[in-house]
Amino acid sequence: MEDFRAISVTSEIVDGHKQLKVRNPTRYKMIGIGAQGAVFRLSSDRCVKIYGDPRNAFWESKALQAANGGPYFPKLYQTGPNYVVMEYLSGPTLKDYLAEHPGLQESFAEQLLGIVKEMRRLKFSRIDTRTGHIIVTEGGRLKVIDHSGAYRTTRRAPFMLLKSLKRDGCLRPFLLYVAMHDPKLYAKWRRTRKKGVDLEGVPSLPRPEKLLEEAT
Repeated sequence: MEDFRAISVTSEIVDGHKQLKVRNPTRYKMIGIGAQGAVFRLSSDRCVKIYGDPRNAFWESKALQAANGGPYFPKLYQTGPNYVVMEYLSGPTLKDYLAEHPGLQESFAEQLLGIVKEMRRLKFSRIDTRTGHIIVTEGGRLKVIDHSGAYRTTRRAPFMLLKSLKRDGCLRPFLLYVAMHDPKLYAKWRRTRKKGVDLEGVPSLPRPEKLLEEAT
């Protein structure tokens, strides 16, 4: 079996912007690349993310270790100085799924709220994600990827998630679900929004009664 550790990911500056450079002498297929690293499929159920900066590998592994066994996160199998071997998740991102299936079904709203609550339970400092980092797996189960900022960025309300849901045309149903099923948490988001925290592009959060009026 080939050794995925022969793969290298480095960063370089091109025209003033950081870009990742991948050297892959193996036959493992690259299935994704982002700002921090590249992902390669190892088997039917495993993949490895190799990072340009070892610090990102450390923080990703820390978050996945805390969440291991949880319903909304990939399983963690192995870590190294610049890589994390985790569960391979098959399926589209929630962003792509919503583009093809407009409208947010209630089971997705329930799971999105569950993801936020689980991040709070795990004491992540970034209680947030976005629809492009959520995979719709078999049976419509949602799982979140990309957690290197879970303990390094502070965000106490899921404003990235709300912004991406607004872009996907599904914000209102989610806000209504949260307001109905966890009114205290929804009120906390409204207070955080009013304080002006991370406000750039964050949608307004209507009063719960207004959401209910719109739904009837």
